[in-house]
Amino acid sequence: EYIFIGYVFLMHFGVLNVVVGAFVATATETAAKDKQALVNYELVQWERYTQRIREFFQAADTDKSGTLSWGEFRQHLEDRKVKAYFQTMDLDVSQAHVLFELLDEDGSDQVTIDEFLDGCMRLKGAAKSIDMNMLTLMNKRL
Repeated sequence: EYIFIGYVFLMHFGVLNVVVGAFVATATETAAKDKQALVNYELVQWERYTQRIREFFQAADTDKSGTLSWGEFRQHLEDRKVKAYFQTMDLDVSQAHVLFELLDEDGSDQVTIDEFLDGCMRLKGAAKSIDMNMLTLMNKRL
């Protein structure tokens, strides 16, 4: 009789262990899917951001030369909607000329689409990001 009670106890314990193991495995699998979903979400957001930057560049390039001059850039930023658009992309345009200089990596007074895209991705964020990049630019020039 004691052996039977011990047997029942061990079987219940074993079944509960299997149930808990299945629960943990399912939870781990769900967490892995969440990580993948987060990565996919970030990739989609990055693609949207780069597409918006390309659209801005194409709209600002009034002479369709494939580069932006300071004049084209300044003229395009005079539109309040464009300024607001830049703010939605987390880019501070309060110092437009400094921003243009940061985007113009080769100092040619012309910004190519690649320079523009790379610069906007680098400058994305709060104003302190643009400040740090300006210091980097000034340091390179010295």
